[in-house]
Amino acid sequence: METTQERFCSEEYSAHKIYSTLARNPLLPRNYREIFNKTSREEYRHYLFWKQYSKNCTVKNLWLKILLYNILTLLFGVTFVLKLLERSENKAVSEYSSLGESTGIPLSNLKTIIEEELVHENTFVSSISESRVKYLGSIALGISDALVELTGIYAGSLGAFANPLVSGLTGLLAGLSASISMTIASYMQAKSSRLEKPQIAALFTGLAYITVTLLLSLPYFILTSLLSAFTSMILIAVAISIYMAIYTAVLGEKSFKREAAETTGLLLGVSILLYVIGRLIGSYLAL
Repeated sequence: METTQERFCSEEYSAHKIYSTLARNPLLPRNYREIFNKTSREEYRHYLFWKQYSKNCTVKNLWLKILLYNILTLLFGVTFVLKLLERSENKAVSEYSSLGESTGIPLSNLKTIIEEELVHENTFVSSISESRVKYLGSIALGISDALVELTGIYAGSLGAFANPLVSGLTGLLAGLSASISMTIASYMQAKSSRLEKPQIAALFTGLAYITVTLLLSLPYFILTSLLSAFTSMILIAVAISIYMAIYTAVLGEKSFKREAAETTGLLLGVSILLYVIGRLIGSYLAL
């Protein structure tokens, strides 16, 4: 059975290899790679420390973890990955303190490691300035508004129309029109809030809205069945909402389950309500 020291040893070695691999990622800017490289060296020192007190320090499926974090970096960005890694490391800090007293490891030897783990998150995350993180509120505004509005439109058209192409064009045109008004609204909101670059905030909101619009309309131009297109659209909408829930939960240190449940519940609730309204209108107008 793995001891606590062996678990810490394997976790620090895993973190060292993950940071080391990310530091060699050619897709990341140089300053990002330098941050990962520095962190990797510190984690390696931690690994050597715990190795002294471990009979067996092995890591299973390390290649899979490294691959996962590389994928997460591409999907969510550097800050997300750092927050995710440091979240797990910070949980171990309190265990480090009690471990010295219970196993005979001098607390003085743990002091440096504990201090480094405590400052990792603030030091390294604050050193990284990603546009998608700085303007997360603007991106979330565009995505959430597009999801709610367009799922409602498509749900209503499901009860009113029989042709998927007509439904797709309806949602696409409505989404593109709404993206313009949302971009303007985002600019005015950012300007009144005295953000440094309100035009950038507006750009992110508009691009987020247009991206969601295109993704949700895609099934209607590919599939011939209106029900299949609607089902695919809902799955895409849920996937987007889960993506944002994961992103905001990790960066904001919130509950992922709560974020995902609220967004998904809102989407489905709006869809059901507007489907019923669409059916009533379709029946009344004999569409």
